[in-house]
Amino acid sequence: MDRNNKPDGNSFVIKADDDIAKGRFSNFAQVGSNPDAFVLDFSFVQGPTGWLLARLMLSPQHAKRLSIALAETVAKFEERFGKIDAGPTLQ
Repeated sequence: MDRNNKPDGNSFVIKADDDIAKGRFSNFAQVGSNPDAFVLDFSFVQGPTGWLLARLMLSPQHAKRLSIALAETVAKFEERFGKIDAGPTLQ
């Protein structure tokens, strides 16, 4: 959900340590699932070596909401800046 879409309309504050707030650049992601959760792994790969930067585990319902929010955000980005070339994918 984006910052303006609060689930119940209540205001809240999310705190983050400075290291987390800086963010990390990921150029590789994997998604897995089981009946209880979706697992998103974000990595940085350089040459033959990669480093796992973050693993997020989401409920199926939250994964669905994230998917919708991401699709809406990408569509708005493409309206403003043009179509994104997804590039090659690894199988």
